[in-house]
Amino acid sequence: MFRALAGFLPSEGFVRVDGTDVIRLPVERRGIVMVTPSSCLPHLDVEAHLRWGAKLKGKIPSSDAVAKVKSELGIDFGGRVRSLSLGMRGRVSLATALFSAPKVILVDEVFSLLHDKEEFVSSYSGLASDSGIDLIFTSQNEEDGGLADQTYVMSNGTAALHP
Repeated sequence: MFRALAGFLPSEGFVRVDGTDVIRLPVERRGIVMVTPSSCLPHLDVEAHLRWGAKLKGKIPSSDAVAKVKSELGIDFGGRVRSLSLGMRGRVSLATALFSAPKVILVDEVFSLLHDKEEFVSSYSGLASDSGIDLIFTSQNEEDGGLADQTYVMSNGTAALHP
């Protein structure tokens, strides 16, 4: 489902983002960013990576904005992204997605890599909300549904709102 929303799979039907059907738009015009455990550019250093998504859109995040996001998301490390643990890479990729200012961020299993998941998801959700970004995440751990405003459970190819 995420790959179709992000534009990586052909799809029929429609997907509306802010009232606009984006299904036939090119990936770069959908306003959707997908972050997976492998969504990083390993050759970049942390600082360059954080600014990469914004740079693609011709934006330059302020040093204060970068410092705030790094602080709130526990990014207190540097160096090349390839030398980081999976959890650290996930933090950097998620922060990079925020700076690219999409309408929606799809997070596919990245939160499961974090040791302080509840605190991180709370901080990340707050940053996304403050920026007007909708956040949708997947998890194979049903308990993670408690971290979301709404939870849907997939079973036999069908999603249903979880009470």
